[in-house]
Amino acid sequence: MKSERFTFILVPDNDGSNKKFSISRSNLFRLLSFFIIVVIVIFGFLIVTIPSYFDYSNMKNNYDNVMSERAKVIELYRDLERMKQIEVVVQKALGSNLKEDSSLDERLGEFHNNEEIRSGYLNNIPSLLPISGMVTQEMIINNEEDVNNHFGIDIAVPKGEPIFASASGNVVFADWTPKYGNLIVIHHGNNYFTYYGHNELILVDQYKSVDIGDVIATSGNSGLSSGPHLHFEIWKDGVAIDPLLYFPALNKSNISVKN
Repeated sequence: MKSERFTFILVPDNDGSNKKFSISRSNLFRLLSFFIIVVIVIFGFLIVTIPSYFDYSNMKNNYDNVMSERAKVIELYRDLERMKQIEVVVQKALGSNLKEDSSLDERLGEFHNNEEIRSGYLNNIPSLLPISGMVTQEMIINNEEDVNNHFGIDIAVPKGEPIFASASGNVVFADWTPKYGNLIVIHHGNNYFTYYGHNELILVDQYKSVDIGDVIATSGNSGLSSGPHLHFEIWKDGVAIDPLLYFPALNKSNISVKN
């Protein structure tokens, strides 16, 4: 006949008395079951949370890198402007007058008369609306330190619609960020940058060139977003510019809170 209780004896190393206690078979089974469940729960928790932690850490690092690169670009633009001002001062000090430079007039005349040159130049200025839709949020900049700044516009569109490059240029960023989800940043030359956020799919590779009108992504709801839309920014000389100034036709579909 099987015993219904188990007795455990603890024998100390010194001359102290032995300790003895007993436990029933059912209680021992419950205790072992509880211990096994606790081990399984802890193990499952670690399996779920550890990859999530590393994913979050990677996304945060990517986002920090984007913000760091943006700050570097802005600082480079400011340095460039200071260099331009210094150049003007030096030219004046040497007796040079840009307004009287006939070669400059010749170059400007060549620019206006040469269709190929003029078209190539304009292709690098944001001039094509990346997607058509309703403007649900305008640009808001209170000050440079305000975390609630909105450096572009939001255009509500169905999920999966094609997004076009607003101008020709080089893709300097095409990856995930916690705030803008799948984000694309294009440098167009002449100190122009455009940002395309919350995409569903990224269809271009980083460091590759694109032409105006190329499909670079599909619209989506990635990142911090309450619905499918495109977040679109234009930067010039390190300063965010209202896209509505470049695409005034969007004012007809502007239903933002400021409207």
